[in-house]
Amino acid sequence: MDWKLHIEQLIAAGATPALIAQRIGVTANAIREILAGRTTAPRADAAFKLAKLRPVNFAAPKKRKRAA
Repeated sequence: MDWKLHIEQLIAAGATPALIAQRIGVTANAIREILAGRTTAPRADAAFKLAKLRPVNFAAPKKRKRAA
């Protein structure tokens, strides 16, 4: 898996490095290191959690239209 691309897609959907880190149990710096290319992959347990995250998990809820 291209971890950098996956994280970039999550961020494009509205996540922050800190929020992604919190969800997978690593530091925000670990996420930033992957984005910068200094780290190529998270540790195994975090990688499994990161792989399960989808952009839809971070999308803002759609506003409902009020009935007139």
